[in-house]
Amino acid sequence: MALVALALVMSTSFGLLVSGRRYLRGYVAKHGRIPPASWMFHRSEDPELEGVRRVALALLPFYLLAGLIYFLRP
Repeated sequence: MALVALALVMSTSFGLLVSGRRYLRGYVAKHGRIPPASWMFHRSEDPELEGVRRVALALLPFYLLAGLIYFLRP
């Protein structure tokens, strides 16, 4: 179970990294500044950025749950 949780943490970490980079690049290209730190929790007017934000937000619970399973194992 710990190996599965660790694999899930690693894969969702990579997914969050990719989503965050895509959002950052798109936001900077559109607005010319860095997005706020809470970008994942606020809607975007741009449909392209909104799709990336939703993917990252959907990955977040899996990341947190897998991290808890991995770190709280006996």
